[in-house]
Amino acid sequence: MEFRGDYHTHSTYSDGRQTVREIAAAAARRGLSEIGLADHGPANIGAGVKSGQTLLQVKKELQELQAEYPGMKLLAGVEANIVSIGGLLDVEKSLLAQLDFLLVGLHPYVIPRGSGGLGWIIGNRIAAGAARYRTRVKNTNTKALIGAIHRYKVEAVTHPGLKMEIDIAEAARACQVRNTAWEINSGHRHPDLAGVLQAAACGVDFVVNSDAHFPETVGQLEYGARLLEKAKVPAERIRNIKYDNAGMRNASAEE
Repeated sequence: MEFRGDYHTHSTYSDGRQTVREIAAAAARRGLSEIGLADHGPANIGAGVKSGQTLLQVKKELQELQAEYPGMKLLAGVEANIVSIGGLLDVEKSLLAQLDFLLVGLHPYVIPRGSGGLGWIIGNRIAAGAARYRTRVKNTNTKALIGAIHRYKVEAVTHPGLKMEIDIAEAARACQVRNTAWEINSGHRHPDLAGVLQAAACGVDFVVNSDAHFPETVGQLEYGARLLEKAKVPAERIRNIKYDNAGMRNASAEE
């Protein structure tokens, strides 16, 4: 299985250990025709960009580099954080509209907003060691994720369920309705085969990304390829396979 692009990479503007130029060069060495930068949104504690405006600086760098890579499309995106139970993100809608794509993820270390936000984040830490809280927190995580999927045009949900448990079937059905892809994250090796099978049964599309923080792992997508083959997911349901000329659609704040 060959892939056209890798859309989840992090640069030194967030918690990556690679510059924008190094990411582009690594993608070219891998033979990719598309590479996407998706640094963490600013609410990610210790890992996010300084502000939303930083994402536009990344986009500017990519535009300046584009002439050096005529055979590869350089795309500027973000891995935005869900910061409220209602699904609000930490990047303004007006800024999202200027980016090429939007990835959305649940992360346990974020600055929350809105009523109940702090309790929700703390609840995920408690639930990790107290089973009686698990169902309640899982339901809240699922609600927040689905809220974001419906509020925004989300290209893909990143590492769904990693460190913040969700109802896979419920979230995958929402993704299928909203044309949002389900990420197989090769960097975290998540989800596992059972998770892929459960999501696939809901009719969702998949995208395989590296979540690369180092040049050596850009475009390293073999884990996802193996899972998709084992799950017998058809090529037309894999967004970044070398199957057709479709690419990432433009991000937009809201339909």
